[in-house]
Amino acid sequence: MPKVFIHFTFFFFVLTAVSGVWMRAIPFFSSSTLPYTNILHAHSHIAILGWTFTGVFIVFLTILWPTIKQPRQAVVLLISLFITSFLMFIAFLYQGYGIYSIILSVVHIFVEYWTAVFIYRESKAQRFLPSTVFLFIKGSLLTLVISSIGPFSLGYISAAGLNESYISDMAIYFYLHFQYNGWLYLILIGLFLLILHSKKIPVNQRLLTFGFWLYFISLFPGYFLSILWVDNGGIYNFLATAGSIGQWVAILCTLLAFTGSRRHVRKSFSTLTIVLLSITFSLLFAKSTMELGLISPTLASLIYDTRSIIIGYLHFTLLGFVSIFILAQYQMVHLLTVNTYTIYGFALFLTGFVLNELFLFSHGLMQWLRLQPITFHTQGLFASSLLLLTGITLLWISRCFNKNS
Repeated sequence: MPKVFIHFTFFFFVLTAVSGVWMRAIPFFSSSTLPYTNILHAHSHIAILGWTFTGVFIVFLTILWPTIKQPRQAVVLLISLFITSFLMFIAFLYQGYGIYSIILSVVHIFVEYWTAVFIYRESKAQRFLPSTVFLFIKGSLLTLVISSIGPFSLGYISAAGLNESYISDMAIYFYLHFQYNGWLYLILIGLFLLILHSKKIPVNQRLLTFGFWLYFISLFPGYFLSILWVDNGGIYNFLATAGSIGQWVAILCTLLAFTGSRRHVRKSFSTLTIVLLSITFSLLFAKSTMELGLISPTLASLIYDTRSIIIGYLHFTLLGFVSIFILAQYQMVHLLTVNTYTIYGFALFLTGFVLNELFLFSHGLMQWLRLQPITFHTQGLFASSLLLLTGITLLWISRCFNKNS
């Protein structure tokens, strides 16, 4: 695979971090050249559709490149993803939600469909692909397609004049649920299993299969956990509870399926990779456990009314579990090697992540307790964003110094 495409993902990751710093810097300036909401929309879209989507696809291609049946199509797909993602970022900065950004978002969704078909065909063509790997990949692609119902429904909601209604928020949460808890979780676990298979590292296939089906079935009622604040009634509370508990048990089964592989993993990968994987799975378990708290409608309403808690959770998932898992897999497939830049890069990135979460969640806690917020809250978030940007930049520099770059 042409190595230049790996730099595409770091370019998107840096854009995500730069726009994050930009938003955190706005309180310190009397005026901004662009509206805050424009930067926010650009930041969130390039994070999900630029960095994570392209990053996952790069890992998939790196693992299977020697046996890929249509390498030219893969190259065209990567170029299409880069162009549409970058133009979409610029469009959101320029006009927020407007004609250009909406058109480019729709184009990106159709490129995602194309990518999903490509991944499915190439995975199916692999003769020795374990059934559990293919199961997770198929599940991820299905939830990716399902998640697009959310953005498409916003068009109808807007035409009906319901932009300011709770229905609009429900569509957004539908998209985020099937992106974060569906597509990204399932594809990352599938790719992790594929890497272990390539290293001939055994896993508990029966427990993994059970974990997949329980998780996949629970994922659908689990959506109602995201919209308990609507207060739809008893049946929805029951579905939300069943989905949340089912997902928690499924994640526990999946993690237990890896326990027998720890000794082999330690022998096959660097200490830094092992640390990143330990952090990744700890964050995954913590995320799933936190979601159990939403079973309480009272607590759910309190959380959804507290912006800093929602932002903290989204960063916990995307910046924590998803991004660290992608970077860990970059190391596992040798897209990142251990050197001074890598070590300092991860140290700064992880420090920035921890501080960011502490400031966001503590701010929400202060609001709940009706106490005065931390006096240096704004400065702390700005410093955290700078640490994240510096860490990501050092990781990109580390990639540039890789002999295989």
